[in-house]
Amino acid sequence: MTSETCLYCGTDRKTWNERGKIGCIHCLKLFRKEYSANVREQSFAFSSQYVHKQDAERLSRFEFLSESEKWKELEKLKPPFSYRFRIGRNLAGRIYPTASGVPTTVLKSFLIDGIGVPTALLEGPNWPTRIPWGEGNLFTGDEDHLRWEIITDSLEELFSKIEAPPIKKFENPEFFDFDPNLHYVTSCPTNAGLGTKISLKLSMRIWKNRKNASFKIPGFLEFYLENSSEFVVFYLKNFAVSQKNSFLNLVYYLALQVKSGF
Repeated sequence: MTSETCLYCGTDRKTWNERGKIGCIHCLKLFRKEYSANVREQSFAFSSQYVHKQDAERLSRFEFLSESEKWKELEKLKPPFSYRFRIGRNLAGRIYPTASGVPTTVLKSFLIDGIGVPTALLEGPNWPTRIPWGEGNLFTGDEDHLRWEIITDSLEELFSKIEAPPIKKFENPEFFDFDPNLHYVTSCPTNAGLGTKISLKLSMRIWKNRKNASFKIPGFLEFYLENSSEFVVFYLKNFAVSQKNSFLNLVYYLALQVKSGF
């Protein structure tokens, strides 16, 4: 063991350099500087002041609508998007699956006693990788202990579920690895902070037929191609529900770009 090996989980400098992931919160004693440099910003705002003149007027009108009016306006447009929200967490003080697998006994106890998952869902010879909970699904055994997510074609439904009481249980720092400066700690630093990610997906065919081929994707918005480039997925990490208004503005703006290509 060298001074650059985590004494708790065994992650060393070579592993960090190759994978860019930590095996437990104690790894921050060794790799905090590099880890922190890769954490996504937690600020996000989008309004008409950031767009080209030809779109600014319509977006400006949308901005000043009430939330209920914005839902109605989006319903009229019927954007061809599907939406996904996820939140990742690691149990406080435990080694992550990337280093030692899923701690099923401890995790089972937390799921039942900590967030109220029915015992019947965790019975059986094999540990479930997907567990229905909180009107979405819990996933285990990835790079972090827990991931909750919901996928829907309705943006209004998405927010109604991520603002629901069950998800508030994921906001307790006593249950999960939490650092005063970094907030919720995940194996991959790009998922740390709030531990959240919100995305919208649409057909690449529709995207290619957008009205303005020279349209530039806002700099804060990341994307990747899915299913052999059949779909494009735009996403934001470290998304807070308090940023909902800006996200509605963004969805409306993107919907305007592809409206003619529906």
